[in-house]
Amino acid sequence: MRKILSNDPDLVFAALKLIEQLNRDGHVPAYMFRNILNDCEGIADLSKFTVSENEKKKEENA
Repeated sequence: MRKILSNDPDLVFAALKLIEQLNRDGHVPAYMFRNILNDCEGIADLSKFTVSENEKKKEENA
């Protein structure tokens, strides 16, 4: 997998928001999104992001 190769905070923030939406839609697993956020820790404000687990997994555990 390729890394985000920019130090522009606005560009990284926008890319992370797109990946966050893919996570919410179930296309990107939560662990992968967490790893991407950890890679971009010093560039963007991570307090604006939420990692959502897959709804199917939550229903199975209930």
